[in-house]
Amino acid sequence: MRSSEQEPLAQAVGLAAPQVGERVLDLSGRAGIIALQLAATAASVEAVQPDADLAAEGRRLAVAIGRDNIYFHAVPLHSLPFDRGQFDLVLCCLTLAQEPRPVAALTEMRRVLRSGGRVVVQEVTAFGHPSLDLKVWELERRRNPRHLLYYTEDQFYALLELAGLESETTEHSGMTQDFDYWADTGKVSVEEAGALKRVFFNLPLADQDRLDLVLGDDRISFTYPVTTVLARGG
Repeated sequence: MRSSEQEPLAQAVGLAAPQVGERVLDLSGRAGIIALQLAATAASVEAVQPDADLAAEGRRLAVAIGRDNIYFHAVPLHSLPFDRGQFDLVLCCLTLAQEPRPVAALTEMRRVLRSGGRVVVQEVTAFGHPSLDLKVWELERRRNPRHLLYYTEDQFYALLELAGLESETTEHSGMTQDFDYWADTGKVSVEEAGALKRVFFNLPLADQDRLDLVLGDDRISFTYPVTTVLARGG
């Protein structure tokens, strides 16, 4: 089993309900996984990636599947190179946990959204149990130093409000991770992967239940809560 990340991303696209001929901005990274889907019906898709390598990979994939209406950029989320009111739809999925200026990034999303347009923001959210949330933060930081914070759901809504976005619809789901895939995407060493695995084995039983942790000789999996919000500019 690999990550079930595709399932939350599909949920985000479903909530966004993309329409034919829309101008779309995708801030979800991942070499444009969402952007490449949306380009099938959109007039155009601008895809912002966290670094130049992912932008280049996105361009390669777009050429491979014959999408000529998708454009890739490697720019900060809090400083988007687009005009005000340019997009009908903006998606930002599983990205804010690594964003050092989340309110500024969300404010930029609102700025480039046309009147009546919509934003879909999706994030892993904290469990609301301080000891477990601290342990998850430590694990994620060891796997990926760019990780900053999984917000609680209340904090997530507060960020949207501070940016002038009005939440309209919320959906909840889970993202199940296979440990080996999770560790590999963080490019951790074999020794560090072993140390992280021991952390999971040593979690209190109550925290293992909250993580829906599955432990076995050949498999470890765990599930994070995910919140997806459809919002509009206030």
